[in-house]
This record gives sequence, C-alpha cells and structure tokens, in this order.
Amino acid sequence: MKARIKSLFTRNIGWKILSIIIAGVFWLIAVNIIDPTTKRTFEGVPVEILNETAITSANQVYEVLSGNTVDVTITSKRSLVERLNVGNFTATADLTELSSVNAVAIQVKLNKNPENVPYELDWGSAMLKVKLEERVSSKFKVEIQTEGELGEGYVLGTVKAKPNIIEVAGGISKMKKIDHVGAVIQLGGETEGFSVKAKPMAYDAMGDIVDATNLTFSATSIKVNVGVRQTMDVPIEITTVGQPAEGYHLIQTDRQPESVRVSAEDPELLTENLMIKLEVDIEGATSDVEKEIDITSYLGDDYVIEDGIKVVSVRCEIGRSGQRSLGFTGTDIEVKNLRQGYAVNFPDAEQHYQVSLSGSDDVLRDVTISDLNPYIDISGMGEGEHSVVVNFSPPIGVRVSTSVSIRIDISKIETEQTETPEETEEPAEETEEPTETPEVTEEE
Repeated sequence: MKARIKSLFTRNIGWKILSIIIAGVFWLIAVNIIDPTTKRTFEGVPVEILNETAITSANQVYEVLSGNTVDVTITSKRSLVERLNVGNFTATADLTELSSVNAVAIQVKLNKNPENVPYELDWGSAMLKVKLEERVSSKFKVEIQTEGELGEGYVLGTVKAKPNIIEVAGGISKMKKIDHVGAVIQLGGETEGFSVKAKPMAYDAMGDIVDATNLTFSATSIKVNVGVRQTMDVPIEITTVGQPAEGYHLIQTDRQPESVRVSAEDPELLTENLMIKLEVDIEGATSDVEKEIDITSYLGDDYVIEDGIKVVSVRCEIGRSGQRSLGFTGTDIEVKNLRQGYAVNFPDAEQHYQVSLSGSDDVLRDVTISDLNPYIDISGMGEGEHSVVVNFSPPIGVRVSTSVSIRIDISKIETEQTETPEETEEPAEETEEPTETPEVTEEE
C-alpha cells in the first residue's frame, strides 16, 4: 500500500513539476488580464502648507510663487487606480524645512487603499516656492458702498458701520496697494431702516479689490446700520418786503427752482403744508431786484435737500407805473389768411421781440403775451420772404405802444406723388368706373 502511494507521487515527477509551473504561469497571465497594472496621472492636487507659524512668528508673511498644486502619477493595479480621484491624495509642504532659496519639497501620499494593493507614486520632485516679506499693519476707515435701489420715493439716510475702523496686516508690498477698507451691501426696495452684516474687503485707490491672501483683518465682519429717508417735493414761496420807489410797481416775482426734493427719516415730518418761505426786500427799487438765496438752513436739521440745490435764484420785476414790457417769439404768433397748400416759416424763430404796454397797473400786472393775441395777416402775399407787422388784440384797459415787424417765409407745400400708383393697383376691383368714363365724354 505504501509503495503504491509512493509510486503515485514519484511516477512521472518531471511532468508533474512542469504542469505545476505551467499552471502558475497561466494563473499569473489570468490575473494580469483580469486586473492589469496601469498608470494614471492626477493633475492639480492642492498642496497643504504646514507649520505656517515658522514664518509668521518671525514677523514675516509669505506669498506662494509656485507649487500651489502638484501633478501626481500612480502606478498600480487597475482595480485600485480606477477608484481614485484627486481628493484621494494629500500633498503637503512643511515650512519648517524651507531652504535658503525659500523652497521646500512637496510630499504626496495616498489616503485610500483598504486592500493594501501595491502602488508607486511619482510627482517629479515638485517644490513649493515662496516669497518672504516683512509683515506690517495699518488702520483704515471703513467705507460702505451700496448696490441696488431702495423703494420709490426713498433715499439713503445715515449709514453707520461697526466697527468703523479696521486694522489690516500683511506683506509690505501688498499693504502699499491698500487705499481703504470697505464693504458692499445690497439694496432691494427697502422703505425703512435696516441692519445687515458684511464682509470687509481691501480696495486700492482705483476702487479695485486687493487680493486678501495672507491679509488679516481685525474684524471678519461689519455690522452696517442703514437709515432710510422718505422724500417729497417742497414748494418755494417768495414774499416781498417794502414798496418800490414812487412811480414804480412790482410786476411779478419769479424763482428757480420752484421746488426742491426734501427727505426726512420720520415721514410724519413731510406734511402737505411744508414749504420754504423766502423774503426779498424791494423797498425803493427802481429796477429789477435779483437775489441768490441760500436755503440750506431754512428747514432745520431734520430735513435734507436731496437734489443738491443749495441756492434759489429770485427775480422781482420792477416797472414804471402804467407801463410794462413783454417778450415773445415767432411761436407765439397766429397766422391768419394762409392760402391752402402753402406754409409759413419764421427764419428768426429763436429771436425774442419786445412789446411795450401802457395802462392801469392793476391790469398790466396780470397780462401775459397770450392775452395780447399777437397775429399776422398774410392775405394776398405770395411765395418768398416778407416783412410783416405783428398785430395785437389787447384786453380792455391795455394799450400797445410799440410796433414790431418780423420776417416770414411763405413756401408752397409739395404734394406727394404716392397716390397715383395706389389708384392703378386695384383696377380689377372697380370694373364699372372705366366703362362710365367714355359714357360721360360721349354725352359731352
């Protein structure tokens, strides 16, 4: 029995060994066909910087010149490689190992390999290079900017930032670029005051944002209280003090502007009877009285004039008693007896003419150019330029004491030649009209 068993293992021993070797080869071939070794490169693996305090403790800051990311190539079984992504690699640069040329070797490792599949990593001896600078700090006033619009009829009131001063620290070259620190808040149709938090940002003199990398702010957020003020148009009223000299009277008073836009945080202050009242002294005047009046202090501290107007121009027209002058242009004149097919143009349309009036002061005070009904009569005039006397039909008690002539240009209106083709476009629709025409001519 033992001999038979021994013969089973020793008989044809060479073939048996060869079969084992062949089986092993086929197994290796099968394994590599099913899960072959492959190579893959992952680009842009972010580099984590370690031990930054090695720089900051020396009152310095750093700026990365190159090596923010690294490309990593892994060689391993396909079953492992195909499951990987950039996030499965960790790349680090330890600033405690910074060389004299401000460079440090990047180290890369694979985070995820639960089956311990053998692999090789290659990142080409990548280096992180930095620029070192002296760290300085400075304080800046916070400036608030707004984007968007408030509700219609509302304007921004007082805008307060807390803190209103922020200290910024960073490299000396970047700090030189900073002009101010600001924050931006969004407006969305608000009609009452509100508060909001905003992130501080550094700006240069041109208003562009300065890259905040390696900048530190003494406050990471700013609370902004925004006041909202309601607006209304407030009329300006002019009253005169005193009387003109004997033989003169006040004709009319004009002011520009006639109203200003005013705001108040308390809407109850914007009442219908709110008005800016100004006084002008015309005592003993013999000619027009003109004043420029500063109105900034007329309403008090609760109001703000929003349209930027600070001065109102006032003109009190003074004339001799029983006399007055009025100005007019060609557009105020009515044209009578204009023949059909003709048009009248005023070559001096922008020219101002003056007409002198006399009469009762009470009547003259309220007379306007339309009350005089200026007109020209061009009956019998042909084409070309003409000089025509302006006629007036003043109201009772008013007399026109001057004569005014103006230039006019009479021209014939050219008729458009677009109707003829329109009549010939539809001959088929009115087939009876052409047959009626010869009948009429035959009768004639």
